[in-house]
Formats: sequence, structure tokens, C-alpha cells
Amino acid sequence: MVRTGILLLVLSGGRPTGLVLAVLVVAVVTGARYLAWARFTYQLDDRSLVTEGGILNRTRRVVPLDRIQQVDLQRKLRHQVLGLAVVRIDTAGAGSEPEVTLDAVSGAEAERLRTVLTDHPAPGPTDPAVGPAPGPVAPGAMAGPSTAREPEHEVLTIGARRLALGGITGSKLAVVFVALGAVIGLIDDLPGGLREEASDSLAQGRRLGATAVVLVAVLALPIVVATAAGAAVLADGGYRLTRRGDLLQVRRGLLDQRQASLAVHRVQVVRIHQNPLRRLLGLMSVTLQSAGGSGQVEQQDARVRVPVLSTRELDALLAEVLPDAPRLPRLQPAPGAARRRAWVRRVVPALLVGGTVAALFPPVGLVALLLVPLAAVGGELAYRGLGWAAVDEHLVARRGGLSWETALVPMAKVQSTRLMSSPLQRRAGLATLRIDVAGRGQTPALLDAAAGDMVRLHRRTGETSAARRDERAVRRQVAASADPGEGR
Repeated sequence: MVRTGILLLVLSGGRPTGLVLAVLVVAVVTGARYLAWARFTYQLDDRSLVTEGGILNRTRRVVPLDRIQQVDLQRKLRHQVLGLAVVRIDTAGAGSEPEVTLDAVSGAEAERLRTVLTDHPAPGPTDPAVGPAPGPVAPGAMAGPSTAREPEHEVLTIGARRLALGGITGSKLAVVFVALGAVIGLIDDLPGGLREEASDSLAQGRRLGATAVVLVAVLALPIVVATAAGAAVLADGGYRLTRRGDLLQVRRGLLDQRQASLAVHRVQVVRIHQNPLRRLLGLMSVTLQSAGGSGQVEQQDARVRVPVLSTRELDALLAEVLPDAPRLPRLQPAPGAARRRAWVRRVVPALLVGGTVAALFPPVGLVALLLVPLAAVGGELAYRGLGWAAVDEHLVARRGGLSWETALVPMAKVQSTRLMSSPLQRRAGLATLRIDVAGRGQTPALLDAAAGDMVRLHRRTGETSAARRDERAVRRQVAASADPGEGR
């Protein structure tokens, strides 16, 4: 809203008409947002959460409590100053957006909503000690938290030093280089005189010789590393993962505080991410995927994210999240035919592109032929990243080139499997098995494995006792939650 007004002022060049237009836009947007806030209500009873909102077109949404997958809390700096929080509520069918978003409720109310909606046995009467949320709420809207509280125990904490190490070895370092690229790009937007002065300065710097360049690089490296470490600490500072009964809860962030809750029995996939540097140091990051749909507070498919942990801590985490899961086994490598396939899929396109550029733009275009050995290296890395295992009614699938992603999937959570083989795969005796689970995110897959193994595994996933037990449990839950009056 304020940014829009400032943008209009800048575009108008400071003219009075622009000032008037900016004020009108800000006033209209402010009024519309206030009306939307004033017309929004929510009501919670012992079976569902009901919201109603809209200025002209009214929308009423009913979310059964037993369909709620996750409740996330977010407190940006402005929310912390005002004592408010954002509550986002997900169901399995929420798609790319949360099922319900409460943009501005009091901190105490947000905590109580999270407790009630994640526990959701039959809620009790309104707790007068908490008080109403900002904005109109229907009479009797809120219910008190469950009285059945189990003791909370700590699963994992990550200190600032470990977070800084995670920032240096993870994706936060790439953010710094993107920022440096953006700064360099700004030079092209400078006025002519300033740009010429900057160019002259750079030319003079080049005359100083290679020693000055090396000196600048040595001085810049600590700044880049410190920036990446600081960004990681700001994003995940105070990281704490706890468990109470079936509920996992993560708290993280310094300026932008976030909380996410996830029921353990709804975990569909555990994803383990490692780049070469982290593999060397015995570190990794982990995401827990649930059946929830939006991923607005955490990452897109990361319902609960652990930014950095060691192998020993991974075993402790798996013991909490998937108690029946084995320690990560030694994976079965892909057959030799998969190496040839990985090379061909990368080298042939690189050869076509590099050869075409070299033929059209000699002799400079010959540099494009370097794509061929790079593609060969990429194919070899992609082959070495492949691996799979099936042990104790759990599937493990790994893929990737430089960076590996290992997916650990309980067979009881598998929704379906797809056995796929192209003509070239069939000729090489290979097949790919894709494992469909609930929730968003990349589908776990066993790529280019031996066809016979994949056929047997394809049959096994639908016949495991764990899958049958899970199906019976789901059927009992659906029957218990059904309206007794239906079908009469």
C-alpha cells in the first residue's frame, strides 16, 4: 500500500496531480482492507472452524477439525511490535494457498488457536483469560484448549554457531553472490558521467595489477562468508524442535519469527538434502512433508524444515518422526546401463548445441565445445547419485548430481506407485518407479533401476501389511467421523 503510493509519486515526477493520485490510491486501498478486516469473522465449535468474509461477495467456509493437517504461526517484525500474529491453517486439499488465513490476531489468541486446532478433541468453553482477537468475532466463537496435555520434550535445538556453519555450507552463500550480481548490474543504470567515472576507476584498478585483484578477493571473501552466516542466523535463529504427544512444533527466526506444527502420524516423506561440502563434513538438511497443501510459512514442500544437522542427530530425529524406520541403509547402486543412459541424455544435446555454435561462429564458437566434457561430468555425477533400498517396510530413494536428495518413505503412506519404462529403458533392462504420496513436493522416484527389481517392488508396495493396517485405520477414522444421520 505505502510502496504503491511511493511508486506513483516517483513516476509522476513530484507533480501535484501525482501527489493527489497517490493519496487517493492509498486511501482507497486502506479503506478496502479495513472493510475486508471488519467484515471477516471466524467461529470454532467442537467439530469445525467456520469463517465468513468478503465485502460484496460473502464467502462462508467450513473446515472440519479432523481435516486440519497443520497450523502455522508467523510474526514479522511489525507483528511483534503490535503484539499480533498471522495464523495459517492447512488441510490436505488446500492446494497452493492455505485453507484459512487469519492475518492479524493477538499473540495469545494465535497460540490458543494453534493448541485447539492441533489437539482438536472436543474443545471446551471460551477462556475469558485470553480475550478476543482484534476484529469482530461471532459470539461464542472461541473454544478453550484441550485439557489433555502431555509433557513437551525437546527433540532438537540448533545454536547460532551451527546455523552459521549451515549458512556457509548451504544455499545462503548463493544469495550473497546473487546480491553482488545485482550491485554490479546497477552500474549500467548509472547516469553517463557517473558510469564513466566508475569505468575509469575500474580501468585504473586493472593497472594496479594482479596483486590488487587478489587482495580485493581476499578481503571480500570474509565479507561474503560472514553475510551468508548472518543470513542463516537471522532466518533460523533460536531454532527449537519439540514434541508433545503426536505433535511436532518448530520455532525459528529472529526478526521474522515462525512457528509450524505437524502431527507425526501425518508425515509422508522425510527428505534429506546434501551438497558435496556438507557430505564431506557429515552435515545435511532435512524436510518433513505432510499431507498439508500450501507451505506458505515454511518452504514450498517443506512442512517442517531442519536447516542443518549431523548424521547422529538425523538418527535421533528419525526415531521421533518415524519410530519404525531403520537407520539409513547402504543403498543399492544403479546398473551400469544407467550410466550409459545418464551420459547419452546429457552429452548428445551438449554435442549438438556446441557443434552448431562452433560451426556458426568460428573460431570463438569453439569454446562452446567445452559443453561436451562438462555434460559428461554431469552425467557421471547424476549416475553416482542414484541409489535405492527397501527395508523394514520403508523405501529409500536417492537422486541428484552435485547435490543429493534422499527420500525416506514409509510404505504405509504410499498412495500409489507408477512403474514406467521408455523404449530405450526397456532395451537396457531399466525402469523407473515413482512413489505417489500425499502433499506437495517432488515425487519420490527410483530412477533407472533394474526392471526386475522395480516390478517386484511395485507389487510389494501395494501388498505390505503396513499398507493394509494404514488403510483399515483410515477407514475406521472416516467411519467414526461420519455424520450418524447420513443414509437414514
